[in-house]
Amino acid sequence: MEKRWRYKPSIPSVVMGNLNSLANKTEELAALVQNQRLYRECSLLCLTETWLTGNIPNPNVDTAGFATVRADRVARLSGKSKGGGLVLFVNIRWCNPGHVTVKERICCQDIELLATQHPDAFIAISGDFNHITLDSVLTAFHQYVDCPTRKNTTIDFLYTNAKDAYTATPPLGKSDHNLVYLQPQYKPQVRTQPITTRSFRKLSPGAEAALRNCFESTEWSVLQEPYWEDIEGITHCMTDYMNFCMDLVVPVKTVRCFANKQPWITSGVKGLLNKKKRAFKDNNQEELRSAQRELKVHLREAKESYMREVEQKLRENNMREVLSVMKTITGYMQWTDSATDGDVERANEFNTFYNRFDCPVQVSAASADTPSTLPLASAPDTSASACLDITV
Repeated sequence: MEKRWRYKPSIPSVVMGNLNSLANKTEELAALVQNQRLYRECSLLCLTETWLTGNIPNPNVDTAGFATVRADRVARLSGKSKGGGLVLFVNIRWCNPGHVTVKERICCQDIELLATQHPDAFIAISGDFNHITLDSVLTAFHQYVDCPTRKNTTIDFLYTNAKDAYTATPPLGKSDHNLVYLQPQYKPQVRTQPITTRSFRKLSPGAEAALRNCFESTEWSVLQEPYWEDIEGITHCMTDYMNFCMDLVVPVKTVRCFANKQPWITSGVKGLLNKKKRAFKDNNQEELRSAQRELKVHLREAKESYMREVEQKLRENNMREVLSVMKTITGYMQWTDSATDGDVERANEFNTFYNRFDCPVQVSAASADTPSTLPLASAPDTSASACLDITV
């Protein structure tokens, strides 16, 4: 398990830096990957200023154990014909090469588009920033390189949209721009928050009929007879008996709720996820594609159903349920306030304090003839007012 998590961190470990040409450093990079564990187990090698062109094929710069993703400088879009370029080496133990896909290529100055087009994705921005920063443009992003990357200055930055994601180690190598290793510190929500349990009863049509037959065959008078006119005793007896019948016909089911569970993940969606896992394990490609299509449709329907449910609660002005939904969406955690220590005397002091304007002022006979330093206001009419009562 430890070996597995070395290659499967929650967010990718990154070695980043400015190469000033990759073509003449491929052999050195291959030696580092082969001989140094840090490079060999790193999830991503994000290297800028590769100076590669279309005349240099991928096999000339490929690194063993990594999939290569290139973004060479395009003179027509950038206005520059030399320098530039980016290469991303993806560790095949961290991500299957078949799952590495370039979604979109953007060559423009509007870098804030990244934060708006894919708000739920983990985004990392790396490069040689020289005399500029992204602090004022992307305020939700955090910069993690805090060691010198060129001589005594830090100009190679890594921004991500996750807080407390990385710690930077001292620079690697002694080139013009030093490489920096960023070790993940981020812990997913499912590991930082405790697992909660939820109990419920699922009443099926068959169980409903069985419960109805159970109540119809019950001699209620036999249960009520020992209590005569004791209403409270009869209530407790009836409640306990009905709960007993419910436990027999519809047992309580307890499930574990993880912190990353989404509210629209229904039992049908879970069944399709398990079906997809079985198809993947059996290497049944046809069944896997079919399960993926069904899962996509069911996920869309489940999200739409959940959206309609929230909208219905808003239309009904059910603010308690709406607040509960908003807490689920935003991940807000309720905090419980401990009760204040005290006794009955302390509670009576609170009662007196909060009811001082609603209750008539009691004036003792001894102080009736003594003039007061401050005039007392007349007590308001309490015929239609309610007094606040605090008890322990």
